Amino acid sequence: MSGRGILDADMQTLGRWAARGWRWWLAELHTLVPAQLRRSSDNRLPRFLFRAGSLSPIGSHKGQVRIRKNAGLRTILVVHPELTLKRTIERPVLDDHDLPQVLAFEAESLVPFPAESVVLAGRAIGPAAEPGKILIEIASLPIETAREIATVTREDNILPLKIVVNGGRAVELDFAPAMRSAGLIAKPRSATPLIWGCVGFLAALNLATLIWKDVASVDRFAQIVDGQQPSVSVAQTITRRIELDRSLVQSTLRLRQTHDALHALATTSTTLPAGAWLQRYVWDGSTVRLTGYKPPKTDVATALRRSDRFSEVRSMADETQAAVPAGEPFDISARIIRR
Repeated sequence: MSGRGILDADMQTLGRWAARGWRWWLAELHTLVPAQLRRSSDNRLPRFLFRAGSLSPIGSHKGQVRIRKNAGLRTILVVHPELTLKRTIERPVLDDHDLPQVLAFEAESLVPFPAESVVLAGRAIGPAAEPGKILIEIASLPIETAREIATVTREDNILPLKIVVNGGRAVELDFAPAMRSAGLIAKPRSATPLIWGCVGFLAALNLATLIWKDVASVDRFAQIVDGQQPSVSVAQTITRRIELDRSLVQSTLRLRQTHDALHALATTSTTLPAGAWLQRYVWDGSTVRLTGYKPPKTDVATALRRSDRFSEVRSMADETQAAVPAGEPFDISARIIRR
């Protein structure tokens, strides 16, 4: 089966495939169960032969089973072949689950009687000569005989699980499904609903146990968290203080880089021409104002401009100031270039 075929299939086909897979899986599980733990096999069920409107035990149960004292006894009913009509047909390969539907659909063409006057049973007996087809043996039972069988089983208080023609074969012709569909015999009570109910209860109990364990684990974890809360608070306080100290150190370093007074004073001292001395030094963090005296014909402003440590150099006083015994006065403003 290709992936394209699965995608193109309708819901009915997908449901049929799922049901077929489920039956296959149950059959595989059935083979894993030890033989002594499985349901009673057909060989262990008492068999009765229906003939002339009465039932009689056959096989190993002959003379050992008293029918009327076994109310609801599960049995296998064997119909005498003289009461049925058999024939063999060829059909495309069918699943065992689909065979009853095919027989019911083709009933009019399979037997020479009206469909409502007979009960049909069928079984696959092997591959046909034509590839892709199988041989199917079908048998018809008159509806009056089927009603007589139903009446006898009710009167004798037995429950036929199978109503077969040729008992003893691996796959027998069984009229029981068709007779149940017609409402002639009751369906056997199955423990499947009870089993599935127990499975559902155990699954719900398992889920409830898992939820309870999960809630208990969460509660234990919450208790552990609550017990560690004081330590966590101390750790958080220490972390906040460390972050505060780090920010203070970084801001101090930034201030030192931008407000290093000694560095600015040293830079000014090394840049001034020889013989010049300061009377007043003003520094605001980025700009200096230098007031003092210099030797005659010494240009302090030019010295500062030629240096790569100052910019925006300008004179703040009149250049025609009179000289004094200490030298010529100067008043200059400049911006220190930071590195």
